[in-house]
Amino acid sequence: MSGEGSKGSDVPSDWANLTPDCLFNVFKNLTVEEMLEGPLKVCKPWTDAGNKSVFSVFDVGGRTVVPFDWTDMEDKMDALLKHFADKSDGGLTSIKVKHCTDKAISYVADRCPNLEVLWLSKCPSVTDASMLKIATNCTKLRELHLHKAPYVTNQTLEKVHQNCPMVNVLILEDE
Repeated sequence: MSGEGSKGSDVPSDWANLTPDCLFNVFKNLTVEEMLEGPLKVCKPWTDAGNKSVFSVFDVGGRTVVPFDWTDMEDKMDALLKHFADKSDGGLTSIKVKHCTDKAISYVADRCPNLEVLWLSKCPSVTDASMLKIATNCTKLRELHLHKAPYVTNQTLEKVHQNCPMVNVLILEDE
């Protein structure tokens, strides 16, 4: 089908040759469900560009439509976040997550240096150890939101401030 024009058109269309940036700009307007249903299955260049779009933002920290039991979710959330970090090939720029641990945040810090947004909610297992890795490896960080992360100290937040000069949003919540 490559090189064939659309019906009624004499203009050839070789969709596989669209630049990754062009495809990314199209794909970023689709939902994850729409991406997984179609464009990622067309051809390798589309899959590569689509992966960049789909796997740049990890957001499972928002409200759920129905009541959801978040207990015992840390291991599952860690596995999901690690998988997402791997699929992003270092391109993960935004994480909004509930119930993850130091293991997952350290993993992300080691693999995703372009991280710009980190929102952690109800993550009592996140400590200074992983946040120091974020401060060291993710210096493009612009937003840090910690909700119920009692084991992240002021010393570590100061290190984030020193190493990540672009942080312009810092939200700390205990309740």
